Amino acid sequence: MGDKSKKLARSAILLAIMMIFIYLRTIIPGYQLAFYFLASLIPGIVIIEYGLKQGIIFIVATFILSLIIPIDKISLLLFYSFFGVYAVIKYLIEKISSKLVILAVKLLYIAAVFFVNMFFAAKISGIVPNIMLEYNIWIVFAVAMAVFILYDIMYSSFSDFYINKIKRYIK
Repeated sequence: MGDKSKKLARSAILLAIMMIFIYLRTIIPGYQLAFYFLASLIPGIVIIEYGLKQGIIFIVATFILSLIIPIDKISLLLFYSFFGVYAVIKYLIEKISSKLVILAVKLLYIAAVFFVNMFFAAKISGIVPNIMLEYNIWIVFAVAMAVFILYDIMYSSFSDFYINKIKRYIK
């Protein structure tokens, strides 16, 4: 099998795995964030294996395909805005040489995405999301930032594990 055929076949398998994780999020209650986390790791594998361009194509393909899955489209948009594109964002940000600047840019990214999503949630639904009514927006924002930092650490750990332990077996 040629290199292009292997690349296409592996990308299709990874796309199927990502779609399974996204769909499982809808049918197994209580583990929604876990399945979204697992789904968000897949574009990182594509970028590690095939590069940024293929990773972007992969994310666009998964987004289009996920539109036909019977899932709440608003949560799907939230997934892609926060986590679906994070592999690309992380790849680009981590090209910066200063660790402090990397952290600052990542925090700015999550803050921007958080507030843009809250703005559009309020505009689309005409109401402030329930969590904002129950808690102060700044408390929710602080928790979101803490969760994002943990997510980024786990994402980096998975990427390192993949590169150091798994990649050599994928031929």
